[in-house]
Amino acid sequence: MLKAEKAMKEALSLVDLVLILVDARAPLSTRNPRLERRLIQKPHALIANKADLANAAQNRKWKSWFEEKGEPTDFLDAAHLRHPELLAERWRELVLRGREERGATRPLMRPVRIMIVGIPNIGKSTLVNRLRVKNVAKVANHPGVTRSNQWVNLAGGKVELLDTPGVLWPQLRDKEHELLLTALGNIPDDTTDPVLTAGFVIHRLRQLPIRNPFRALNLGDELPEDPQEFLETMALRRGMLLPGGKPSVVNAAQGFLKDFRAGALGYFTLENPPVAKEMAETVTQEEE
Repeated sequence: MLKAEKAMKEALSLVDLVLILVDARAPLSTRNPRLERRLIQKPHALIANKADLANAAQNRKWKSWFEEKGEPTDFLDAAHLRHPELLAERWRELVLRGREERGATRPLMRPVRIMIVGIPNIGKSTLVNRLRVKNVAKVANHPGVTRSNQWVNLAGGKVELLDTPGVLWPQLRDKEHELLLTALGNIPDDTTDPVLTAGFVIHRLRQLPIRNPFRALNLGDELPEDPQEFLETMALRRGMLLPGGKPSVVNAAQGFLKDFRAGALGYFTLENPPVAKEMAETVTQEEE
């Protein structure tokens, strides 16, 4: 991670704009505060990926919240991006407009250079491949695929995009934050007990203003409140059994997480735009 951060910092002097890729289901928790403090010394914009898996009304609230803070934001689904060339052109116009506002008098005689950053498995490689017709970035559904910086030509050579490895920061806010990132797939599953991660998601979904966020599982309306019992019930009703007929809670947890990540449960946003006090407390915790 330190090596990747160093490479990004060295490349920062070459770029005109930094794109910060986040997950639309948890836009603040998937931002790397350590990376941004070190690198975001230049104009930047946000891309909230996997917007198709998030609540549409919450997407609009988050977009307004970010743009009120002066952060241009696009909510999109990188895997099914329509007219990707228009997105690259918009970033180019953002850079050129920023130059004019800062009083630049000479035209930019080279391609606009953009760097894209984000945490692991946030969708950077997928986005890069959609931006360019020919796939150039390796893609896999697990963290840590992109291992080094790589430049990609976009918009007919008018934009050069620097793709970078996904980087997590050394210390997360708390265990809840770790479970959230694991649930979203940004941290490898084998680092955390899947039963604990699934239980965290079950608890979070129950906090949403939805009568039955688990309706798509077809397990009935009366599901146990306790996450362990919830997963036992799911295992029994789906025939996930161990020798002796005991429910396999681990298999149920893994199946539940797979369904959640694929949007099979529905489209949920797991955090709301914070008020000023909450934001200040979050920043303080990250800095500590």
